[in-house]
Amino acid sequence: MMMATIRRLLGDFIRCSGGMVIRWIYQIQVVHPERLPAKGAALLLPNHVSFADGFFLSAACRVPVRFVMDETYAASPAVRLFIQIFETVTIRIGQPREAIRIAINALKGGDLVCLFPEGQLTRTGTLSELQRGGELIAKKAGHPVIPLWCDGVWGSIFSFERGRFFHKRPYGKPRKIFVSIAPAVSPDEVNLETLRNGMLEASASAIAKRFEPSCWEKRTPRQMGTIRPDASAGRRIWVNGYQIGQVNALQRRQPFCVLTNDPTPLELLGLRFAFPELFAATVVTRDVVDSQPSASWVGGDRLREALTHCKSAEGTVFYDFGSRALESIAPPGLIHCPCLAIAGMVISMSMPDPPKAATDASPQLGSKTGTWGKLLPGWCLQPSADGRLWAHGPAAPPDGIALPAGCFLDPQGFLTPASSNSKNE
Repeated sequence: MMMATIRRLLGDFIRCSGGMVIRWIYQIQVVHPERLPAKGAALLLPNHVSFADGFFLSAACRVPVRFVMDETYAASPAVRLFIQIFETVTIRIGQPREAIRIAINALKGGDLVCLFPEGQLTRTGTLSELQRGGELIAKKAGHPVIPLWCDGVWGSIFSFERGRFFHKRPYGKPRKIFVSIAPAVSPDEVNLETLRNGMLEASASAIAKRFEPSCWEKRTPRQMGTIRPDASAGRRIWVNGYQIGQVNALQRRQPFCVLTNDPTPLELLGLRFAFPELFAATVVTRDVVDSQPSASWVGGDRLREALTHCKSAEGTVFYDFGSRALESIAPPGLIHCPCLAIAGMVISMSMPDPPKAATDASPQLGSKTGTWGKLLPGWCLQPSADGRLWAHGPAAPPDGIALPAGCFLDPQGFLTPASSNSKNE
């Protein structure tokens, strides 16, 4: 009993003092904090971008949180200490029943429990396929589920940005972290679709809060020259550029190429101008397609035509926003990444498959045949009366953006046209 009391007091002290330090360093802001219960049980389901997510969420929540964690992370001494102090529930792959039982008992005992429903860290920056553990725990415990989104973590040394966790220099002062809390979902309404929709809604709210200051409406990217969008579009251009920087497609602080006579990049103001300014990327304008190794190209039908005449495009990545993006393209060695933009806003992007973080890591796809790639964070999808999906979020006009008729978001987060068979995969 005495040891349990000491551990609890130590946990409270570390949570309080450590939380203050983390909130100060990362300037954590919580969007809709009133949606978190001041007392009583609930199951929190956030996205999972980095090894430090548990610390960020603990700092954001003013009440103690018990985490459910894969025991493979316990190899680290720091993580083992975290597990012991914060009474973390560990899950053994292939044997989750005991952990589920403990989590259910913790909820019934009045605890706030946090489970990462993707079951793994994202290596694309986007939301991965959700697992059924959270749905099962919520229904058996009979307590509400609260989807969350932690924005601003991709790009930190704790994330997989630049193709690896850790072992990289930080860019400098950490960006602010916004933790957005979606409305609670009652246990009888919990399913994978409602959970995913709640998380996507929270992602849109988090990014909207980041770009809430009026300066984003008045400011235009330096390289836009004489291009002057109307005032209502100014903020949305910055938001869309930021969204692109949250995924493992175009890289921060790295160049990408556009073709001089290709009009498509100039239609994508967030990609062409805001993304480079926000993330120190360089846009290289070329008159012809050259064979530089590992070059990234952005364009549409005109760039596609130029690439078809290349004898070899080894290592070249083509982010295809053209009208024929879903059709394959021939040059040997080309990495073809179909993308979708509507009304000048990038909705989804394919990307090269990320490498494994370890030999035993689960594979993650950056692209999938017959799709426009992964939905960018900050978009939430809502059907209209006729069933057509509309994209909403801070980069959309007030009424939203109509997506192609019949398209859908598959379980892995790929935006898929109506003709695809992926819906039932």
